[in-house]
Amino acid sequence: MLFFLQQTKTLWLLFLASIALAIGFQLATPFTGGALLDVSTTLAASEDLLQAMSAPQKRAHLWITVLLDVPFPFAYGGLFLGLCLRHGGRFALYLAAPAFLVIPVDMIENAVQVIALLGNETLLPAKAYLTPAKFLLFYAAAIVAIGSLSISLGLRVLRKFTR
Repeated sequence: MLFFLQQTKTLWLLFLASIALAIGFQLATPFTGGALLDVSTTLAASEDLLQAMSAPQKRAHLWITVLLDVPFPFAYGGLFLGLCLRHGGRFALYLAAPAFLVIPVDMIENAVQVIALLGNETLLPAKAYLTPAKFLLFYAAAIVAIGSLSISLGLRVLRKFTR
């Protein structure tokens, strides 16, 4: 499977899926009242946001989470993972660690959100840890993936000019 993630067609598909899902978030977020639980990094902010939502807004958020936010970590995480594995050289597996870890962290956060949106907020305090961890891993994975791609492309260009 790791080889599959490194293929050019797969990387383009994951890139396009990530973009399409990000656009989907932008189009769907107004149905929740303009904010998503995904960006709430504290328990108080998450509780306030949930209390401010009407029942239809919570239902919209639930569908956004299920239909957009469940595939999203697989799309961006797979993209970052594939880029690291393809361009990371002998350190590829180490460089890919944040991309590999962000997927389950984001999925657990999604599960907590679905449970809270269904009316059971007992697990909501976990978001105070999950959401910052998700963002840290996301940004680390993005930086490493883009960095390894940039270095690989830069070396390829240098090799062409030094021949």
